[in-house]
Amino acid sequence: MRHPFNYLSLLSLPALAALIYFPTGDADFLGFLGFLVFLRYLWVNPDELFLLTLRRAATSAFLAECVLLAPLLLLFYLLEPGSSPMPQALGLSFALSLIFFCLFHTWLEWKESRDCA
Repeated sequence: MRHPFNYLSLLSLPALAALIYFPTGDADFLGFLGFLVFLRYLWVNPDELFLLTLRRAATSAFLAECVLLAPLLLLFYLLEPGSSPMPQALGLSFALSLIFFCLFHTWLEWKESRDCA
C-alpha cells in the first residue's frame, strides 16, 4: 500500500528561515526552528480520526484568532494612539492562534492515544 502524503508536514518549511541565522548572526531567526515539530507528521498516515482532530484544532485556532484580533487592536491603539495598531495586533493574534493550534492538537492527539491504549 502506498503511503499517502500528509500535507501537515509542510508546516515545517518555515524552519528553513532559521538558516538565515548563519549569514546574519541574528539569533531572532532561530525561533523558526519551532516549526520543526511539524516534521513528524511526514510519517503519519492520515485517517478519518486524525483529520477530524486536525479540523477541530484548526477551527478552534481560527476562532481564537478572530476573537483576539479586536481586543488586541484596541489594546495597541490605547498604548500608542498615534500609530497604526494593525501590524502588532495581526502578528500577535496570528502567533497566539498558532501556539493555541499546536497545544490543542497535541492535547487532542494525547487524549486519542490514551483512549486507544
